[in-house]
Amino acid sequence: MSIIEKINSATCTLRLQKDWLKIFTCPVPSSDFLSFVGIATIDAPQHAVLSLLYDVDAATEWVWKTREMKVLKELSENEGRIVYQLVSAPWPVSDREIITRSQGYLDPDTSEVYIKLECMPDYLPLNDKYVRVPQLEGAWNIIPLSQDQCRVVFRLHIEPGGEIPSWLANIAVIDTPYHTLTNLREMVKQEKYLVPVEAPFKKSAKDVIQNYENFITE
Repeated sequence: MSIIEKINSATCTLRLQKDWLKIFTCPVPSSDFLSFVGIATIDAPQHAVLSLLYDVDAATEWVWKTREMKVLKELSENEGRIVYQLVSAPWPVSDREIITRSQGYLDPDTSEVYIKLECMPDYLPLNDKYVRVPQLEGAWNIIPLSQDQCRVVFRLHIEPGGEIPSWLANIAVIDTPYHTLTNLREMVKQEKYLVPVEAPFKKSAKDVIQNYENFITE
C-alpha cells in the first residue's frame, strides 16, 4: 500500500483554510517528515488544469521554488513520462534535484483523473552541485465538478535527503501546496490552457486512488 493510501484524515492537522482551499499536514509511518494534502476548488474546466500540468516548460512560473523542469523521456504508449525538477532551497541548504515518473489514469465512468508521481533517484548520475531527493510519493486528482469548475487534490511526501532537519522542513511544509495551488488557480485562466491536451492516460477506474473524501467534508 502506498503512502497516499495510508494517509488517515484522523491523524492529520488542518493548517490553512480559505473558501477555496484547505491544506492539511499528515504524519507518515517511519518518517520524521510530514506529508501534505491540498484540496482546492478551481474555477476552470478540468481540461485546463490538465493542460497546465502537462506543460512542463511552464512549471517554473507556478510550481513553488522550481528553478527548472524538463521531460527526460516520454515513455511508450500510456506509461507516462520521466521528469527532472530542480528546486531552490534557502541558504545554506543545497538545492534539490527530483526525478519522477508521472503516470495518469482516467476513470471512464466519472472522468476523474489521477496522476501518480513516483521517485526515480537513480535515473541520472548524481550531480555534485545538488542533493538528489532519494524518496518521494505524490499524486494529483482532478475531479470535474461542472463544465467550468473542478476540484484539485495535491498530495506529496518527500524525504529530502542531505542535511535538512525535519523540524525545519515541517515548519515550511505548507508553503509548497499553498503557493503552487494559488499559482495554478491563476495560470489556468490563460487562453492557451483552454485547449484540451491529448494526454495518454490509462482508462482504469481501479487505478484512480482517492482516499480524500474525509478531507473534503470536514
